[in-house]
Amino acid sequence: MGARADRKRNPGARTPAAPAMRGRWRAERPVVLALLAIHLGLVIWGITRNSVTFDENYHLPAGIAIVARRDFNVSYAQPPLVKSLCALAALAAGARVPPPASHPANAEFAADRDFERANRDRYVRVYTAARLVIAGLSLLLALLVWRWARRLHGARGAALSLGIYAFAPEAIAHAGIVGMDLPMALGCTASLYAFWRFTRCGEWGWWAATAAAAGLTLLTRFSAVQLAPAMLVLAALATLERRLARPRRIWLGLALLPLSSLLILNLGYLGHTSLAPLSSWEFRSASFRHLQHAWPGGRLPVPDACLLGLDYLSSLREVGNLSVLLMGQIGVESHWYYVPFALLIKWPIGFLLLLLACTVAGFRGRPWSARAASQRFLWIPALIFLLLAMFVARLDVGVRYVLPLVPLLCVWLGALAPHRARVPSSRRAAGTRFLLVAVALLALEAVESVSAAPYELAFFNRFGGAHPDRLINDSNVDWGQGLVALRDELKRRGIARVHLAYHGTTDPALYGIDYIPFFGGTPGPESDWLAVSSYYFVGLSQRMVTPISRTVDPLKFDFHALVDQPPAAHPARCMYLFRLR
Repeated sequence: MGARADRKRNPGARTPAAPAMRGRWRAERPVVLALLAIHLGLVIWGITRNSVTFDENYHLPAGIAIVARRDFNVSYAQPPLVKSLCALAALAAGARVPPPASHPANAEFAADRDFERANRDRYVRVYTAARLVIAGLSLLLALLVWRWARRLHGARGAALSLGIYAFAPEAIAHAGIVGMDLPMALGCTASLYAFWRFTRCGEWGWWAATAAAAGLTLLTRFSAVQLAPAMLVLAALATLERRLARPRRIWLGLALLPLSSLLILNLGYLGHTSLAPLSSWEFRSASFRHLQHAWPGGRLPVPDACLLGLDYLSSLREVGNLSVLLMGQIGVESHWYYVPFALLIKWPIGFLLLLLACTVAGFRGRPWSARAASQRFLWIPALIFLLLAMFVARLDVGVRYVLPLVPLLCVWLGALAPHRARVPSSRRAAGTRFLLVAVALLALEAVESVSAAPYELAFFNRFGGAHPDRLINDSNVDWGQGLVALRDELKRRGIARVHLAYHGTTDPALYGIDYIPFFGGTPGPESDWLAVSSYYFVGLSQRMVTPISRTVDPLKFDFHALVDQPPAAHPARCMYLFRLR
């Protein structure tokens, strides 16, 4: 909407800066296409070189059950939207639907084994098809980053933002995995972009876009509720500064968002909502049991599988249910500084320096200008998401839970290449210097990222030192993605059989690995070689996959004797291969 129309709706409102979409740059189209192609190429390379990861074996069979039988109870840890989309692609690639089984609810590994047995001859193919769905969502997110940055910073700023996202190791890694992390980042970015447009014009069309994006994000991951405090803070600040086009409509729209999200959530679960009183449920988390005790007759208007999923995730956050490695120490308590420390060694140094440069450039500008107010829709939600991860979520097992920060910060970093028409001639020299610095740091990020390809999931920057997996681990390093690299290393060395302690949920035999499960002690004479997942090597415990099933109890190994012994190989940067004799 134009400035004149905005002033008619709210005479006291200060009109936001005009969009930068009118900017022209002759090289824009080829640069954008090249960056998208590079990003997709790196993602597909990772898809072909990384074995199926820990959680993928839960998400895809659950999606198959939803699409084929409308069964939401195979795995209710996450909502059904993305799992179902990936399942449709897998079915199109020839995935077989296992027959119905009498497993208890949320028996994820049992359902995984059923799916694995039904699809052994096409296992890699169906997972590749499912992963390509996430790769497509990453391209949509890249285009959204470019679009938002172009409205704020012009063509060159948008290209800079797109380049930073295209080479972000976390984005590349999770764009090639059947998981909720990349789609969650897309949903949060789309919701905030639509909300930003809604606050600028007050049109109901942009409210509908905001409601749809927020509702679909909630159908992707339950942590989408973190959008609520972010939007409230942004609306409050804009109200205080009188920058809302139609304040009453904006606040009415905010009040309606919980209702629209609840409606979309119930539609996504196909109306499987019993409205049973809380007293009839068997909850596993202390927080839900407290709610049950305080309000036994309460009836929550959420789908049954959703309620059980929220209870399950709440139980994981309770002390003692997750083992955490931080700076060489293993414990069960969360630490508020886990996420900042992990980001310091997991994000590329080029990206970290770009954030520093943009912060410095921001202090040199006008912090209360309309352009700066629009940029708050990027860094304020990013800050809120970070604080919630540090002090509320308490899931210290991977930086993937704060992946929504990456696209928002990428858009914000486009400010280092401001739209030339908006920069006074007296400040163009300083703007050029910032742009040159930004391009150099983008090149540094690209070198860091490409040098880690195709194993970006285990990426660490130089701050991580020689053994970063001993500082933090789990999905930061070893999510079971190293079987392809291990198979190729064994083949290259002529190793027919190997003792294996593997952290994952996939049977290594599916990738052509002849192995003897290693349970500790002295390896037998069947092989002179031992392969160990980084997760077990650093001392973390987990149930282990065997050719028959999965161990009943978690296994914990003592590899102190091998700590100072250089491995023969380090497949996918997440496994160690040792020669024993």
